[in-house]
Amino acid sequence: MKFVITFFIVLCSITLSFSQNQQELEKEINEQVWKPFKTYFEARDWKAFNSLHTDDVLRANKYGIRIGAAYKNSVQTSYQKSTNRKRQIDFCFDQRIYKENTGYEVGYYRIIYTEKGKEPYISYGRFHVVLKKINDRWFIAQDWDTDAINRKPITKEDYDLGKCLDLN
Repeated sequence: MKFVITFFIVLCSITLSFSQNQQELEKEINEQVWKPFKTYFEARDWKAFNSLHTDDVLRANKYGIRIGAAYKNSVQTSYQKSTNRKRQIDFCFDQRIYKENTGYEVGYYRIIYTEKGKEPYISYGRFHVVLKKINDRWFIAQDWDTDAINRKPITKEDYDLGKCLDLN
């Protein structure tokens, strides 16, 4: 009986320790990656946005694969285009796992586009991101997203299934 109780206590301690470490990592990544990502994306600040990514970042979406400078240059070009549309991005996560200096996060995003005199347009998507911790700082090393899975568009209902971040 003592063995069972001791085993249960050790198992609970390990589980609690893992949960606390997971929460600490999520908080650290939210502060270093997702809050600035949201701020820079919405402000169209290409320099700051690009600084969130590794130099050899791999970016894949329906437009193809871009690596490193090719991706960062495309962000610069896109963000410098004149536009009257404002955009707001939000994230909900399905899975966030970490091992040493690597993180893998899966979830959904919502982008709300607004323009004076027009109805808001909302788009949803699914993402997979690989994070790398370099010199005590987290960076996006790989970023994949899509607006459909098996030709089925990502919807508000999909987005609402995740654990959404309050980054405001």
